[in-house]
Amino acid sequence: MRIKSWACALSFCLTLLFLTATNSATAAVTGLKVGIYSGTGAESSTILALFRAVAAMGHTPMAMTKDDIDGGLLTVQNFDVFVIPPGEDGKKCCAGHYSASDALDQIATKQAIRAYLNSGGGVVAEEAGAYFASQNGGTFDIYSGNYANVTTQITKRTFTITDGLFGVVGGRQEAWQSYGGGYFPTPPANVTVVAADSANQPVIVRQAYGAGRLILTSFVLELRGDSELDWTIWDNWAMGGVHNNSAGVWVMLGRMIGWASRFQDPGLPSISPTLANPPGARIAVVAQHTVNGGAWPGLLPAVARGIEYCGHVPLAVRFQEIKDGGLTTNNFKVVTFPGGYAYGYKTGLAGSEDKVRSFISSGGSYYGICAGSFYAPSTIVWESKKYSYPLQIFAGQNIGPINDIIAWPGYALTPVNFNGDSVIGNLGTIRVMYYGGGYHTIPTDAQQGTHVYTAATFASSSAAGKSDLIRYAYGHGKVALTTTHLEVRAGSNADWLFWDDFDYTTGNPVTNPDNPWDVMKAIFNNWLTLP
Repeated sequence: MRIKSWACALSFCLTLLFLTATNSATAAVTGLKVGIYSGTGAESSTILALFRAVAAMGHTPMAMTKDDIDGGLLTVQNFDVFVIPPGEDGKKCCAGHYSASDALDQIATKQAIRAYLNSGGGVVAEEAGAYFASQNGGTFDIYSGNYANVTTQITKRTFTITDGLFGVVGGRQEAWQSYGGGYFPTPPANVTVVAADSANQPVIVRQAYGAGRLILTSFVLELRGDSELDWTIWDNWAMGGVHNNSAGVWVMLGRMIGWASRFQDPGLPSISPTLANPPGARIAVVAQHTVNGGAWPGLLPAVARGIEYCGHVPLAVRFQEIKDGGLTTNNFKVVTFPGGYAYGYKTGLAGSEDKVRSFISSGGSYYGICAGSFYAPSTIVWESKKYSYPLQIFAGQNIGPINDIIAWPGYALTPVNFNGDSVIGNLGTIRVMYYGGGYHTIPTDAQQGTHVYTAATFASSSAAGKSDLIRYAYGHGKVALTTTHLEVRAGSNADWLFWDDFDYTTGNPVTNPDNPWDVMKAIFNNWLTLP
Protein backbone atom coordinates (compact mmCIF):
# COMPACT_ATOMS: atom_id res chain seq x y z
CA MET A 1 0.00 0.00 0.00
CA ARG A 2 1.46 3.35 -0.98
CA ILE A 3 1.65 6.02 1.77
CA LYS A 4 0.54 9.26 0.19
CA SER A 5 2.14 11.89 2.43
CA TRP A 6 4.79 12.35 5.07
CA ALA A 7 2.01 13.00 7.61
CA CYS A 8 0.48 9.61 6.88
CA ALA A 9 3.90 8.02 7.08
CA LEU A 10 4.56 9.60 10.48
CA SER A 11 1.17 8.45 11.78
CA PHE A 12 1.82 4.94 10.47
CA CYS A 13 5.25 4.77 12.10
CA LEU A 14 3.99 6.08 15.41
CA THR A 15 1.30 3.42 15.40
CA LEU A 16 3.97 0.75 14.94
CA LEU A 17 6.14 2.34 17.62
CA PHE A 18 3.21 2.32 20.02
CA LEU A 19 2.96 -1.43 19.69
CA THR A 20 6.69 -1.97 20.29
CA ALA A 21 8.13 -2.04 23.82
CA THR A 22 11.35 -0.06 24.22
CA ASN A 23 12.69 -1.67 27.35
CA SER A 24 11.58 -5.28 27.12
CA ALA A 25 11.30 -7.88 24.40
CA THR A 26 9.08 -10.05 26.55
CA ALA A 27 5.33 -10.02 26.72
CA ALA A 28 3.48 -8.90 29.81
CA VAL A 29 2.52 -11.37 32.49
CA THR A 30 -0.59 -13.42 31.76
CA GLY A 31 -2.98 -15.37 33.91
CA LEU A 32 -3.71 -12.50 36.30
CA LYS A 33 -6.87 -12.54 38.38
CA VAL A 34 -8.56 -9.23 37.62
CA GLY A 35 -11.47 -8.13 39.78
CA ILE A 36 -13.72 -5.62 38.01
CA TYR A 37 -16.15 -3.59 40.08
CA SER A 38 -19.53 -4.24 38.47
CA GLY A 39 -22.02 -2.92 41.02
CA THR A 40 -23.84 0.38 41.47
CA GLY A 41 -21.99 3.19 39.71
CA ALA A 42 -20.24 1.12 37.03
CA GLU A 43 -21.18 1.92 33.43
CA SER A 44 -23.15 -0.92 31.83
CA SER A 45 -22.60 0.08 28.19
CA THR A 46 -18.81 -0.45 28.35
CA ILE A 47 -18.63 -3.39 30.75
CA LEU A 48 -18.69 -6.12 28.08
CA ALA A 49 -15.82 -4.47 26.22
CA LEU A 50 -13.80 -4.26 29.44
CA PHE A 51 -14.26 -7.93 30.30
CA ARG A 52 -13.56 -8.94 26.70
CA ALA A 53 -10.35 -6.89 26.64
CA VAL A 54 -9.07 -8.39 29.90
CA ALA A 55 -9.82 -11.91 28.68
CA ALA A 56 -8.02 -11.20 25.40
CA MET A 57 -4.85 -10.47 27.41
CA GLY A 58 -4.91 -13.96 28.89
CA HIS A 59 -6.26 -12.84 32.27
CA THR A 60 -9.38 -13.94 34.14
CA PRO A 61 -11.89 -11.07 34.55
CA MET A 62 -14.33 -11.42 37.47
CA ALA A 63 -17.27 -9.19 38.34
CA MET A 64 -17.23 -7.94 41.94
CA THR A 65 -19.78 -5.99 43.97
CA LYS A 66 -19.68 -3.81 47.06
CA ASP A 67 -20.73 -6.81 49.17
CA ASP A 68 -17.59 -8.68 48.07
CA ILE A 69 -15.39 -5.75 49.08
CA ASP A 70 -17.16 -5.20 52.39
CA GLY A 71 -17.03 -8.94 53.05
CA GLY A 72 -13.23 -8.95 52.98
CA LEU A 73 -12.86 -10.69 49.63
CA LEU A 74 -10.75 -7.99 47.94
CA THR A 75 -7.36 -9.45 48.82
CA VAL A 76 -4.09 -10.02 46.97
CA GLN A 77 -4.75 -13.74 47.32
CA ASN A 78 -8.01 -13.41 45.38
CA PHE A 79 -7.06 -10.65 42.92
CA ASP A 80 -3.88 -9.37 41.36
CA VAL A 81 -5.55 -6.20 40.09
CA PHE A 82 -8.80 -4.38 40.88
CA VAL A 83 -10.42 -2.24 38.17
CA ILE A 84 -12.81 0.66 38.81
CA PRO A 85 -14.51 1.12 35.41
CA PRO A 86 -16.00 4.23 33.80
CA GLY A 87 -18.97 5.52 35.79
CA GLU A 88 -22.63 5.24 34.91
CA ASP A 89 -23.47 7.90 32.26
CA GLY A 90 -19.98 9.28 32.83
CA LYS A 91 -20.63 10.49 36.39
CA LYS A 92 -19.14 9.73 39.78
CA CYS A 93 -21.93 11.38 41.77
CA CYS A 94 -24.56 11.04 43.08
CA ALA A 95 -27.63 8.69 43.18
CA GLY A 96 -26.87 5.64 41.06
CA HIS A 97 -23.20 6.56 40.79
CA TYR A 98 -19.98 5.81 42.66
CA SER A 99 -20.98 8.23 45.41
CA ALA A 100 -24.30 6.46 46.04
CA SER A 101 -24.86 4.81 49.40
CA ASP A 102 -25.01 1.34 47.80
CA ALA A 103 -21.82 1.91 45.78
CA LEU A 104 -18.20 2.55 46.75
CA ASP A 105 -18.56 5.73 48.80
CA GLN A 106 -18.83 4.11 52.19
CA ILE A 107 -16.14 4.28 54.87
CA ALA A 108 -15.73 0.52 55.21
CA THR A 109 -15.65 0.00 51.45
CA LYS A 110 -13.00 2.66 50.87
CA GLN A 111 -10.94 1.37 53.77
CA ALA A 112 -11.01 -2.13 52.28
CA ILE A 113 -9.71 -0.87 48.91
CA ARG A 114 -6.96 1.14 50.63
CA ALA A 115 -5.99 -1.93 52.64
CA TYR A 116 -5.81 -3.94 49.41
CA LEU A 117 -3.45 -1.33 47.92
CA ASN A 118 -1.33 -1.15 51.05
CA SER A 119 -0.86 -4.91 51.01
CA GLY A 120 0.46 -4.91 47.44
CA GLY A 121 -2.68 -4.92 45.31
CA GLY A 122 -2.97 -2.91 42.11
CA VAL A 123 -5.81 -0.56 41.14
CA VAL A 124 -6.68 0.61 37.61
CA ALA A 125 -9.33 3.35 37.39
CA GLU A 126 -10.95 4.86 34.31
CA GLU A 127 -12.77 8.17 33.74
CA ALA A 128 -15.32 8.70 36.55
CA GLY A 129 -13.58 5.90 38.46
CA ALA A 130 -10.37 7.94 38.26
CA TYR A 131 -12.26 11.07 39.31
CA PHE A 132 -13.70 9.23 42.30
CA ALA A 133 -10.19 8.13 43.30
CA SER A 134 -8.77 11.68 43.20
CA GLN A 135 -8.39 14.29 45.93
CA ASN A 136 -11.30 16.35 44.59
CA GLY A 137 -13.50 13.31 43.92
CA GLY A 138 -14.85 12.91 47.45
CA THR A 139 -13.07 11.32 50.38
CA PHE A 140 -11.53 8.24 48.77
CA ASP A 141 -8.27 10.12 48.05
CA ILE A 142 -6.06 7.27 46.86
CA TYR A 143 -4.66 9.39 44.01
CA SER A 144 -2.46 12.23 45.26
CA GLY A 145 -3.68 14.77 42.70
CA ASN A 146 -6.94 16.12 41.28
CA TYR A 147 -9.10 15.30 38.27
CA ALA A 148 -10.57 17.84 35.86
CA ASN A 149 -13.76 16.49 34.33
CA VAL A 150 -14.39 17.90 30.84
CA THR A 151 -17.89 16.97 29.68
CA THR A 152 -17.73 18.49 26.18
CA GLN A 153 -15.25 16.03 24.67
CA ILE A 154 -17.43 12.99 23.99
CA THR A 155 -15.54 11.73 20.96
CA LYS A 156 -12.39 10.03 19.75
CA ARG A 157 -9.28 11.83 20.95
CA THR A 158 -5.56 11.14 20.73
CA PHE A 159 -3.02 10.79 23.51
CA THR A 160 0.77 10.64 23.31
CA ILE A 161 3.04 8.33 25.32
CA THR A 162 5.36 10.17 27.73
CA ASP A 163 6.58 7.21 29.80
CA GLY A 164 8.89 4.70 28.12
CA LEU A 165 7.57 1.85 30.26
CA PHE A 166 4.31 2.02 28.30
CA GLY A 167 5.57 2.29 24.74
CA VAL A 168 7.85 4.46 22.66
CA VAL A 169 7.86 8.04 23.92
CA GLY A 170 6.01 10.11 21.34
CA GLY A 171 3.84 7.22 20.14
CA ARG A 172 0.24 8.25 19.64
CA GLN A 173 -3.04 6.40 20.18
CA GLU A 174 -6.63 7.22 19.37
CA ALA A 175 -9.17 6.35 22.09
CA TRP A 176 -12.70 7.19 23.21
CA GLN A 177 -13.66 9.72 25.87
CA SER A 178 -17.16 10.00 27.28
CA TYR A 179 -18.94 12.45 29.56
CA GLY A 180 -16.58 11.29 32.32
CA GLY A 181 -13.41 12.22 30.44
CA GLY A 182 -10.93 14.95 31.32
CA TYR A 183 -7.34 15.18 32.55
CA PHE A 184 -5.16 15.28 35.67
CA PRO A 185 -4.02 18.87 36.29
CA THR A 186 -0.57 19.53 37.82
CA PRO A 187 0.26 16.03 39.09
CA PRO A 188 2.22 15.98 42.40
CA ALA A 189 5.91 15.01 42.50
CA ASN A 190 5.15 11.40 43.47
CA VAL A 191 3.09 10.89 40.30
CA THR A 192 4.47 9.85 36.90
CA VAL A 193 2.69 10.99 33.75
CA VAL A 194 2.24 8.08 31.36
CA ALA A 195 0.43 9.91 28.55
CA ALA A 196 -0.75 13.41 27.67
CA ASP A 197 -3.36 14.81 25.29
CA SER A 198 -2.83 17.25 22.43
CA ALA A 199 -2.82 20.17 24.90
CA ASN A 200 -0.07 18.41 26.91
CA GLN A 201 -2.51 17.71 29.75
CA PRO A 202 -1.85 14.42 31.58
CA VAL A 203 -4.46 11.78 30.73
CA ILE A 204 -2.80 8.65 32.15
CA VAL A 205 -0.93 8.84 35.47
CA ARG A 206 0.60 6.33 37.87
CA GLN A 207 1.89 6.29 41.43
CA ALA A 208 2.80 3.97 44.27
CA TYR A 209 0.39 3.53 47.18
CA GLY A 210 1.79 1.65 50.17
CA ALA A 211 3.09 -1.65 48.80
CA GLY A 212 0.67 -1.39 45.89
CA ARG A 213 0.32 0.51 42.64
CA LEU A 214 -2.32 2.83 41.25
CA ILE A 215 -2.78 3.86 37.61
CA LEU A 216 -5.58 6.07 36.27
CA THR A 217 -6.80 7.20 32.86
CA SER A 218 -9.36 9.70 31.57
CA PHE A 219 -10.12 7.49 28.54
CA VAL A 220 -12.30 4.41 27.97
CA LEU A 221 -9.57 2.08 26.74
CA GLU A 222 -11.71 -1.03 26.31
CA LEU A 223 -13.76 0.29 23.37
CA ARG A 224 -12.69 -0.59 19.82
CA GLY A 225 -14.80 1.42 17.41
CA ASP A 226 -14.00 -0.57 14.28
CA SER A 227 -14.40 -4.07 15.67
CA GLU A 228 -17.06 -6.35 17.11
CA LEU A 229 -14.42 -8.29 19.04
CA ASP A 230 -15.18 -6.02 22.02
CA TRP A 231 -18.77 -7.31 22.06
CA THR A 232 -20.00 -3.72 21.76
CA ILE A 233 -21.69 -2.26 18.67
CA TRP A 234 -22.86 1.18 19.82
CA ASP A 235 -19.25 2.39 19.87
CA ASN A 236 -18.78 1.36 16.22
CA TRP A 237 -21.79 3.45 15.27
CA ALA A 238 -20.68 6.36 17.45
CA MET A 239 -17.19 6.34 15.87
CA GLY A 240 -18.45 5.81 12.34
CA GLY A 241 -16.70 2.44 12.20
CA VAL A 242 -13.27 4.13 12.08
CA HIS A 243 -10.81 3.78 14.95
CA ASN A 244 -7.13 4.12 14.14
CA ASN A 245 -5.17 1.18 15.58
CA SER A 246 -8.08 0.10 17.77
CA ALA A 247 -6.05 -2.87 19.07
CA GLY A 248 -3.67 -0.31 20.56
CA VAL A 249 -6.13 0.70 23.26
CA TRP A 250 -6.20 -2.89 24.50
CA VAL A 251 -2.40 -2.87 24.41
CA MET A 252 -2.27 0.23 26.62
CA LEU A 253 -4.89 -1.15 28.99
CA GLY A 254 -2.90 -4.37 29.18
CA ARG A 255 0.26 -2.49 30.05
CA MET A 256 -1.60 -0.62 32.76
CA ILE A 257 -2.97 -3.84 34.25
CA GLY A 258 0.47 -5.47 34.04
CA TRP A 259 2.17 -2.54 35.77
CA ALA A 260 -0.48 -2.38 38.49
CA SER A 261 -0.03 -6.04 39.36
CA ARG A 262 2.47 -6.98 42.06
CA PHE A 263 4.42 -8.84 39.38
CA GLN A 264 5.51 -5.36 38.22
CA ASP A 265 5.63 -6.14 34.51
CA PRO A 266 4.28 -3.45 32.16
CA GLY A 267 5.53 -5.29 29.07
CA LEU A 268 3.72 -5.57 25.79
CA PRO A 269 0.64 -7.78 26.26
CA SER A 270 -0.17 -10.33 23.62
CA ILE A 271 -3.76 -9.95 22.46
CA SER A 272 -4.89 -13.51 21.87
CA PRO A 273 -4.86 -14.40 18.16
CA THR A 274 -7.46 -17.06 18.91
CA LEU A 275 -9.90 -14.43 20.14
CA ALA A 276 -12.68 -14.69 17.60
CA ASN A 277 -16.41 -14.28 17.64
CA PRO A 278 -18.62 -17.35 17.24
CA PRO A 279 -20.03 -18.03 13.76
CA GLY A 280 -23.67 -17.66 14.80
CA ALA A 281 -26.17 -14.83 14.86
CA ARG A 282 -25.58 -11.28 16.09
CA ILE A 283 -27.46 -10.78 19.37
CA ALA A 284 -28.24 -7.26 20.61
CA VAL A 285 -27.73 -7.02 24.37
CA VAL A 286 -29.42 -3.97 25.87
CA ALA A 287 -26.57 -2.81 28.09
CA GLN A 288 -27.61 0.44 29.69
CA HIS A 289 -28.44 1.30 33.27
CA THR A 290 -29.56 4.69 34.55
CA VAL A 291 -30.67 6.03 37.92
CA ASN A 292 -34.08 4.50 37.04
CA GLY A 293 -32.68 1.04 36.43
CA GLY A 294 -32.12 -1.07 33.35
CA ALA A 295 -29.41 -3.68 32.74
CA TRP A 296 -27.34 -4.25 35.89
CA PRO A 297 -23.62 -4.44 35.05
CA GLY A 298 -23.06 -7.26 37.53
CA LEU A 299 -24.97 -9.70 35.30
CA LEU A 300 -23.95 -8.55 31.83
CA PRO A 301 -20.67 -10.52 31.60
CA ALA A 302 -22.54 -13.76 32.30
CA VAL A 303 -25.24 -12.89 29.76
CA ALA A 304 -22.58 -12.39 27.09
CA ARG A 305 -20.67 -15.53 28.02
CA GLY A 306 -23.88 -17.56 27.91
CA ILE A 307 -24.69 -16.22 24.44
CA GLU A 308 -21.15 -17.05 23.32
CA TYR A 309 -21.65 -20.60 24.66
CA CYS A 310 -24.75 -20.83 22.47
CA GLY A 311 -22.58 -20.06 19.44
CA HIS A 312 -23.70 -16.47 18.88
CA VAL A 313 -22.20 -13.00 19.12
CA PRO A 314 -23.34 -10.68 21.97
CA LEU A 315 -23.22 -6.99 21.04
CA ALA A 316 -23.96 -4.22 23.53
CA VAL A 317 -26.44 -1.53 22.50
CA ARG A 318 -27.85 1.40 24.44
CA PHE A 319 -31.32 2.90 24.51
CA GLN A 320 -30.35 5.57 22.00
CA GLU A 321 -29.39 3.05 19.32
CA ILE A 322 -32.85 1.48 19.63
CA LYS A 323 -34.51 4.90 19.51
CA ASP A 324 -32.46 5.77 16.43
CA GLY A 325 -33.69 2.71 14.57
CA GLY A 326 -30.66 0.46 14.96
CA LEU A 327 -32.68 -2.52 16.20
CA THR A 328 -33.47 -4.16 12.87
CA THR A 329 -33.44 -7.71 11.55
CA ASN A 330 -30.64 -6.67 9.19
CA ASN A 331 -28.46 -5.91 12.22
CA PHE A 332 -29.57 -8.53 14.75
CA LYS A 333 -31.46 -11.79 15.06
CA VAL A 334 -32.34 -11.46 18.77
CA VAL A 335 -32.58 -8.62 21.27
CA THR A 336 -31.80 -9.57 24.87
CA PHE A 337 -33.08 -7.51 27.80
CA PRO A 338 -30.98 -8.66 30.80
CA GLY A 339 -31.70 -8.62 34.51
CA GLY A 340 -31.61 -5.44 36.55
CA TYR A 341 -34.61 -3.20 37.11
CA ALA A 342 -37.44 -3.09 34.56
CA TYR A 343 -38.37 0.51 35.36
CA GLY A 344 -35.13 1.62 33.70
CA TYR A 345 -36.23 -0.06 30.46
CA LYS A 346 -39.62 1.60 30.78
CA THR A 347 -38.18 5.10 31.15
CA GLY A 348 -35.16 4.61 28.88
CA LEU A 349 -37.26 3.51 25.91
CA ALA A 350 -40.37 5.57 26.63
CA GLY A 351 -42.08 6.40 23.34
CA SER A 352 -39.96 3.94 21.35
CA GLU A 353 -41.62 0.68 22.31
CA ASP A 354 -42.83 0.32 18.73
CA LYS A 355 -39.20 -0.10 17.64
CA VAL A 356 -38.95 -3.24 19.79
CA ARG A 357 -42.37 -4.58 18.77
CA SER A 358 -41.62 -3.98 15.09
CA PHE A 359 -38.29 -5.79 15.38
CA ILE A 360 -40.01 -8.89 16.78
CA SER A 361 -43.03 -8.88 14.51
CA SER A 362 -40.82 -8.54 11.43
CA GLY A 363 -38.88 -11.70 12.29
CA GLY A 364 -36.58 -10.83 15.16
CA SER A 365 -36.70 -12.45 18.58
CA TYR A 366 -36.92 -11.17 22.16
CA TYR A 367 -35.17 -12.79 25.11
CA GLY A 368 -36.19 -11.31 28.46
CA ILE A 369 -34.32 -12.25 31.64
CA CYS A 370 -35.86 -11.34 35.03
CA ALA A 371 -36.20 -7.55 34.65
CA GLY A 372 -36.28 -8.05 30.88
CA SER A 373 -39.16 -10.45 31.44
CA PHE A 374 -40.95 -7.98 33.72
CA TYR A 375 -40.65 -5.38 30.95
CA ALA A 376 -42.70 -7.48 28.52
CA PRO A 377 -46.29 -7.58 29.98
CA SER A 378 -48.79 -4.74 30.10
CA THR A 379 -49.20 -5.32 33.85
CA ILE A 380 -46.84 -6.65 36.48
CA VAL A 381 -47.33 -7.32 40.16
CA TRP A 382 -44.43 -6.48 42.44
CA GLU A 383 -44.74 -6.84 46.21
CA SER A 384 -48.54 -7.09 45.79
CA LYS A 385 -48.78 -3.81 43.86
CA LYS A 386 -49.81 -3.56 40.21
CA TYR A 387 -47.79 -1.52 37.72
CA SER A 388 -48.51 -0.77 34.07
CA TYR A 389 -45.82 -1.26 31.45
CA PRO A 390 -45.90 -0.03 27.85
CA LEU A 391 -44.14 -2.71 25.75
CA GLN A 392 -47.12 -5.07 26.04
CA ILE A 393 -45.85 -8.04 24.06
CA PHE A 394 -47.15 -10.49 26.69
CA ALA A 395 -50.82 -10.72 27.69
CA GLY A 396 -50.11 -12.51 30.97
CA GLN A 397 -48.58 -11.08 34.12
CA ASN A 398 -45.28 -11.38 35.92
CA ILE A 399 -45.75 -11.66 39.68
CA GLY A 400 -42.91 -11.38 42.18
CA PRO A 401 -40.82 -11.58 44.21
CA ILE A 402 -40.90 -15.15 45.50
CA ASN A 403 -39.72 -14.45 49.01
CA ASP A 404 -39.75 -18.02 50.26
CA ILE A 405 -36.96 -18.84 47.82
CA ILE A 406 -35.11 -15.85 49.21
CA ALA A 407 -36.31 -12.38 50.15
CA TRP A 408 -35.47 -9.55 47.78
CA PRO A 409 -32.74 -8.31 47.28
CA GLY A 410 -31.12 -11.66 47.95
CA TYR A 411 -30.18 -14.34 45.45
CA ALA A 412 -30.10 -18.12 45.76
CA LEU A 413 -30.02 -21.29 43.69
CA THR A 414 -33.41 -22.94 43.22
CA PRO A 415 -34.49 -26.10 41.35
CA VAL A 416 -36.47 -25.62 38.14
CA ASN A 417 -38.08 -28.36 36.06
CA PHE A 418 -37.24 -28.08 32.36
CA ASN A 419 -39.65 -30.70 31.09
CA GLY A 420 -42.64 -31.03 28.85
CA ASP A 421 -41.80 -28.64 26.02
CA SER A 422 -41.12 -30.19 22.62
CA VAL A 423 -38.90 -27.30 21.49
CA ILE A 424 -36.75 -26.50 24.53
CA GLY A 425 -36.61 -30.19 25.39
CA ASN A 426 -36.75 -32.39 28.46
CA LEU A 427 -33.62 -31.28 30.29
CA GLY A 428 -34.61 -32.43 33.76
CA THR A 429 -34.43 -30.51 37.02
CA ILE A 430 -31.63 -27.95 37.06
CA ARG A 431 -30.58 -25.59 39.83
CA VAL A 432 -30.56 -22.02 38.56
CA MET A 433 -30.01 -18.59 40.05
CA TYR A 434 -33.10 -16.83 41.40
CA TYR A 435 -32.51 -13.12 41.97
CA GLY A 436 -35.72 -11.26 42.66
CA GLY A 437 -37.78 -12.51 39.76
CA GLY A 438 -41.30 -13.90 39.82
CA TYR A 439 -43.48 -16.25 37.86
CA HIS A 440 -45.68 -15.90 34.79
CA THR A 441 -49.44 -16.20 34.62
CA ILE A 442 -50.41 -17.84 31.35
CA PRO A 443 -52.95 -16.04 29.12
CA THR A 444 -55.45 -17.88 26.95
CA ASP A 445 -54.76 -18.26 23.25
CA ALA A 446 -57.47 -15.69 22.58
CA GLN A 447 -55.85 -13.18 24.93
CA GLN A 448 -52.35 -13.60 23.49
CA GLY A 449 -53.38 -14.25 19.90
CA THR A 450 -51.22 -17.37 19.92
CA HIS A 451 -50.38 -20.21 22.26
CA VAL A 452 -47.98 -19.55 25.15
CA TYR A 453 -45.91 -22.62 25.99
CA THR A 454 -44.53 -23.25 29.46
CA ALA A 455 -41.02 -24.66 29.05
CA ALA A 456 -40.04 -24.68 32.74
CA THR A 457 -41.73 -24.54 36.14
CA PHE A 458 -40.45 -23.93 39.64
CA ALA A 459 -39.84 -27.18 41.52
CA SER A 460 -40.23 -25.85 45.07
CA SER A 461 -41.42 -22.88 47.15
CA SER A 462 -44.83 -21.21 46.95
CA ALA A 463 -44.26 -20.94 43.18
CA ALA A 464 -43.96 -24.72 42.70
CA GLY A 465 -45.58 -25.71 39.43
CA LYS A 466 -45.78 -22.11 38.18
CA SER A 467 -44.12 -20.92 35.01
CA ASP A 468 -40.51 -19.76 35.01
CA LEU A 469 -39.65 -20.06 31.30
CA ILE A 470 -42.22 -19.45 28.59
CA ARG A 471 -42.07 -19.10 24.81
CA TYR A 472 -44.48 -18.00 22.09
CA ALA A 473 -44.64 -16.53 18.62
CA TYR A 474 -45.11 -12.81 18.06
CA GLY A 475 -45.89 -11.86 14.48
CA HIS A 476 -43.09 -13.37 12.39
CA GLY A 477 -40.79 -13.40 15.42
CA LYS A 478 -40.35 -15.31 18.64
CA VAL A 479 -40.28 -14.52 22.36
CA ALA A 480 -38.75 -16.32 25.34
CA LEU A 481 -39.15 -14.98 28.88
CA THR A 482 -37.42 -16.37 31.95
CA THR A 483 -37.67 -15.02 35.48
CA THR A 484 -34.51 -16.82 36.66
CA HIS A 485 -30.92 -16.30 35.54
CA LEU A 486 -29.81 -19.09 33.26
CA GLU A 487 -26.67 -17.11 32.42
CA VAL A 488 -25.28 -17.45 35.95
CA ARG A 489 -23.00 -20.38 36.81
CA ALA A 490 -22.46 -20.16 40.55
CA GLY A 491 -19.10 -21.48 41.68
CA SER A 492 -17.52 -21.21 38.24
CA ASN A 493 -15.40 -18.42 36.75
CA ALA A 494 -16.64 -19.39 33.29
CA ASP A 495 -19.41 -16.81 33.61
CA TRP A 496 -16.88 -14.08 34.53
CA LEU A 497 -18.73 -13.47 37.81
CA PHE A 498 -17.15 -13.61 41.24
CA TRP A 499 -20.02 -12.42 43.43
CA ASP A 500 -22.25 -15.39 42.51
CA ASP A 501 -19.74 -17.87 43.93
CA PHE A 502 -20.80 -17.03 47.50
CA ASP A 503 -24.01 -17.56 49.43
CA TYR A 504 -25.91 -14.30 49.87
CA THR A 505 -26.85 -14.95 53.50
CA THR A 506 -23.78 -16.75 54.86
CA GLY A 507 -20.98 -15.67 52.55
CA ASN A 508 -19.89 -19.30 52.22
CA PRO A 509 -18.69 -20.56 48.82
CA VAL A 510 -21.31 -22.27 46.68
CA THR A 511 -21.10 -24.46 43.60
CA ASN A 512 -23.67 -25.62 41.10
CA PRO A 513 -23.05 -29.03 39.51
CA ASP A 514 -25.65 -28.22 36.86
CA ASN A 515 -24.99 -26.12 33.77
CA PRO A 516 -27.86 -23.68 33.05
CA TRP A 517 -26.07 -22.59 29.86
CA ASP A 518 -27.36 -25.78 28.27
CA VAL A 519 -30.87 -24.42 28.74
CA MET A 520 -29.82 -21.09 27.17
CA LYS A 521 -28.39 -23.05 24.25
CA ALA A 522 -31.72 -24.80 23.74
CA ILE A 523 -33.62 -21.50 23.96
CA PHE A 524 -31.42 -19.77 21.39
CA ASN A 525 -30.75 -22.64 18.99
CA ASN A 526 -34.08 -24.47 19.15
CA TRP A 527 -36.25 -21.36 19.21
CA LEU A 528 -34.99 -17.77 19.09
CA THR A 529 -32.51 -17.98 16.21
CA LEU A 530 -34.57 -20.24 13.96
CA PRO A 531 -35.91 -18.76 10.70
